[in-house]
Amino acid sequence: MESTILITLLILFTAIIPVGTYLAARTAYVTAQTENAGKHQVTATLYEQPSPAQGSRLGGTAEFRAGARWQTSDGKLHEAVIPVRGTAAVGTKVNIWVDPHNEPSREPAGALEIIMATVIVALAALSGLAAVLAMFVGLLRRTMRRLNRKGWEEAWTSVEPRWARRY
Repeated sequence: MESTILITLLILFTAIIPVGTYLAARTAYVTAQTENAGKHQVTATLYEQPSPAQGSRLGGTAEFRAGARWQTSDGKLHEAVIPVRGTAAVGTKVNIWVDPHNEPSREPAGALEIIMATVIVALAALSGLAAVLAMFVGLLRRTMRRLNRKGWEEAWTSVEPRWARRY
């Protein structure tokens, strides 16, 4: 009985791998598409000198930020503090990515990032599933051991009195 259950669980786990991978890939793709929707690049002009950002990386190069302005296609002027190189000067033109609301945003995810996110999500999902499966197998084995022990005790109770007689 234990072998049958273990083989069934193994077959089930093997069947779930492609489904889980597909769902992870689909989720990563849809998430990337949603995050990338409406992002576009604009050219902004720095209106202040770069200064080190608060909370710059320890042990690495400092991150710098400066105020920048850009104009959208409808003629509206936008301003924001953006990350820049420390050597940038006032009046420097920089390309930045903005979201549909013209707020600075990170660059859209590329194909490699989407693939890596898919791999990470799929591995995390499969690892979680494997952990649940391992716990279930452990519980199954413990239960089967208990049942086997009980069966042995019942068998011994019926056999021991006959065996104990000395012929």
